[in-house]
Amino acid sequence: MRKVAEMRANSKMEYKMRILGVRAAPKVTSFVVYCTQESALKCVDVIKIPATLDTPEKLKYVRNNILDILNLFNIELAAIRVTESNSDNLSIDRLYIEAVVQEAFSSSDVRKYFTIRKSGMKSSLGLSETEYKEILRSHRGIKGIDNSGFTAETNEAVLAALSAEVRGC
Repeated sequence: MRKVAEMRANSKMEYKMRILGVRAAPKVTSFVVYCTQESALKCVDVIKIPATLDTPEKLKYVRNNILDILNLFNIELAAIRVTESNSDNLSIDRLYIEAVVQEAFSSSDVRKYFTIRKSGMKSSLGLSETEYKEILRSHRGIKGIDNSGFTAETNEAVLAALSAEVRGC
């Protein structure tokens, strides 16, 4: 009986899961792919949305790119950092993109996905407001990840992925 428990524990430790973290914006959507086994980022990139496209074409462009990323990296969990409901500078374009990303998650083979706000990320990761702001400004790393060259949006994508790991495992 003890050996079975040890085998299960070992198999969980060896299990590799890839998590997609996304932070949408009207012109550029940041994303990261985080590997749980290695506790490392496998990809840090952005989707640059062509300004020449009209809104429906922009949304289709983002959706297709997200689906490609999900398939390319065999993503099992995904999370998107969504706009605060009480935001003063609400961007309709950002809301549209967030909705399309969520639709892409739901129509893919992703096992589970999350929509996460600032308070959810802070509580999942046990961060204070000060720690959260330091991470966004790249003045502080998290889980050994060197985020010194990241934008605030990319840092939010990282936090979304790490929050999904806590919530989904």
